[in-house]
Amino acid sequence: MKTTIRNRAAALGIAAVAGLAGIGLASGPALAAPAPAEGTSSAADAAPQSVHYPTDTGIYADELVRAWGADNSERVEAFASPQVVEALNEHGNEDATHWVRTGGDGAAGTIYSTYENTVTGETMSVGVANEEVSNGGEWGAPHGVHKVQFGN
Repeated sequence: MKTTIRNRAAALGIAAVAGLAGIGLASGPALAAPAPAEGTSSAADAAPQSVHYPTDTGIYADELVRAWGADNSERVEAFASPQVVEALNEHGNEDATHWVRTGGDGAAGTIYSTYENTVTGETMSVGVANEEVSNGGEWGAPHGVHKVQFGN
């Protein structure tokens, strides 16, 4: 009798864990819609529209630099203020895939991540609003990069 109870308790425990794991997997930042039936189309054919905004300012800056290097203007616009988007567009993204973060520093509520281009030797400083991005929640905020400066 004890073995049967133990086996049933174990089975219920496994089912509960599997159910919670399924909920965790289905609650990410963008839930994909099921594929439409063959021969039909839907608005779900487009890429997911939500963006994950990290709460770590260094990772946030890295995401902007990666998006810029990949020429992903929608993602750049999601992470940066309009002024930063304009500055990046004016600079151009030739060799933009060669930026490496070399450090970081903070001042007056802004965390600056510094980057060096391994091809050109140019430097770039990306300013992220610390309080806005590191809001204590699970997700950061859009347009957290409010400053960018290039140097030689």
